[in-house]
Amino acid sequence: MNVEVEIKVKIDDFEKVKKNLLDAGKLVKSIKQIDEYYIPCHRDFFANKPHPVEWLRIRTNPDKIVFEYDKSINKKSDGEQECANEYETEISQPEEFRKILEFLDFKKVITVNKQREYWDCGDFEVCLDNVKGLGNFIEVEAKGDFENTEKAKKGCMDFLAKLGVKNWQENHIKKGYPVLLLEKINE
Repeated sequence: MNVEVEIKVKIDDFEKVKKNLLDAGKLVKSIKQIDEYYIPCHRDFFANKPHPVEWLRIRTNPDKIVFEYDKSINKKSDGEQECANEYETEISQPEEFRKILEFLDFKKVITVNKQREYWDCGDFEVCLDNVKGLGNFIEVEAKGDFENTEKAKKGCMDFLAKLGVKNWQENHIKKGYPVLLLEKINE
């Protein structure tokens, strides 16, 4: 299990942020990532409004395929997630695993396709995402040794400012990509 503290922001000037990242860290890898989101027959995670507090997904990376369950904890009244518990395991036979989910009455809700760049910036991992159908985003995740989640969150905010992401509060995304895509589809 890993407790995750991150801030996600929609950005317009992708290249400016990328340039500033060159001074703050190093590019680790750039990959295409496909996330397939599922719900069990007895519980619709996406029915929780304003957005789900748990996720079940198959994440396809170029080097491995992972089955993940995320459960939000310390959710604020405005919907912002302080942190989440993450559980994951690698899948060696993804097609067989998808069949198992189908037999168990799990339904695929939506697929998120993105081009993602991972950046190592010391105490922070930064992901630059170009999400098909949504646009460009930056996620700053605390990876350092922070005293508590509040200090980790503050560190993420300060790091965004260092990268020149101004007025990030106005573009702060509190929903996951699958919810944003579902909202766009249902407009």
